[in-house]
Amino acid sequence: MREFSTIRFTDKEPLFTQMYHHLRDEIVNGQVRHGEFLPSIRSCAQSLGVSKNTVEVAYQLLMSEGYVSSMPKKGYQVVYKAEAPATRHTPSTTEAAPLNIHTDFRYGNIELGAFPFQQWSKLRNRVIADHQQRYMVEGQDQGEFELRKELAKLLHETRKVMATPEQIVVGATPQQLVSVLVQLLDREKQIIGVENPGYDGARNTFVNGGYQVRGITVGADGVSIPELLSSKATVMYVSPSQQFINKLVMPLEKRTELIEWAQTSAYIVEDDYEWEFKYEESFLPAIQSLSPQKVVYIGRLSKALLPVCNLSYMVLPYDLLSRFYQRVPEYDQPVARLDQLTLSAYLSDGFWHRHVQAMRKSYADKRQAFLQAVSRWMGERVDVQGKDTGLHAFLTVKEKGSEAEWMERALRNGVKVYGTARYWVQDIREYPSFLLGYGALNEQEIEAGIRQLAAAWFG
Repeated sequence: MREFSTIRFTDKEPLFTQMYHHLRDEIVNGQVRHGEFLPSIRSCAQSLGVSKNTVEVAYQLLMSEGYVSSMPKKGYQVVYKAEAPATRHTPSTTEAAPLNIHTDFRYGNIELGAFPFQQWSKLRNRVIADHQQRYMVEGQDQGEFELRKELAKLLHETRKVMATPEQIVVGATPQQLVSVLVQLLDREKQIIGVENPGYDGARNTFVNGGYQVRGITVGADGVSIPELLSSKATVMYVSPSQQFINKLVMPLEKRTELIEWAQTSAYIVEDDYEWEFKYEESFLPAIQSLSPQKVVYIGRLSKALLPVCNLSYMVLPYDLLSRFYQRVPEYDQPVARLDQLTLSAYLSDGFWHRHVQAMRKSYADKRQAFLQAVSRWMGERVDVQGKDTGLHAFLTVKEKGSEAEWMERALRNGVKVYGTARYWVQDIREYPSFLLGYGALNEQEIEAGIRQLAAAWFG
């Protein structure tokens, strides 16, 4: 175990962010090695002269990014394996200097400073105080009942999902829960349909689980039903509330067609990601509300809770719930019990709703700044998908060229954007498109980033 008393803080960004960056660099560079434990929260806070909450948030960030793992009764252990020293090298004088990235449009980042850490810490301390005499580290495998009860209530009020607490399985990420679903379905009998383009994490999990996977084209109103029928798929994975790239909301008519298809097939898997970040119009209820016993419902609260908690949930129809008990009796709950109980209190005390309302306003303003900047600096040279949902958008450049070429041009001008080829099963695009996340940027940074990107791409 070691101390980090050499960190020098500035007033340019929050202390927990500076601490996170320092520790991450130490781990990546091999200064803190795989298997080592970080100092306890208390001792680290004392040596650095900061609050325990600052240290805890920094550690939680490292854990959410996969650098460390929380070991019950032991502390935070480094799980990231740095590149071996023998394979690392110092750039020679002839090598290009590292690029200076001014704006990173990474999807998945959020504005950390907007999270009400004080409220969360108070609730967490209250949970600890309430459970001092009877706290069990392991908890319930399927997820704490108190949390599942709150989730069932939240999902019914906001998405009309029909579920009892017993039907809910708590997990860390949607992809991790899909890996559980892989064990419940029958790979010998069932063929999986996925959106093309769509979420590659789910597609790859099914492929790695030994399933046949068919890409179903996404049109203006959602997946193609004729193509779904001809594919012989018996399970269809969809994101009807905001399709990942097109960002469309599947209309009621198409949802009804899918339900009719499911009556003679196996299941629909409904990925209802980022449902809380819809700005301009009300969502249609979840498909699950139309046929609860034919739909597996998956969602997450992580985008509104990072960096304090990484949590997702899956609602299983009763027949799959029975298989869960039979086939996955050893399910190892990946979310810390303390985090689950704190989140349960966060929901029941009304903090969640107030926090999400504030976030919607903030991100709606950022979305508007993003669209205005694109219109101002790029005009008709690009198309934008994702105009009224989520924390990201897609830019399609209406010129020829590979994604790699366009991304390289952006990097040379200090802007990092991300290609979308990974989301396609069969790529039939005429022009390249790029994923830009703006959740962690302020409006001035968004404006400057788009201006730099336009200069890099169009001169």
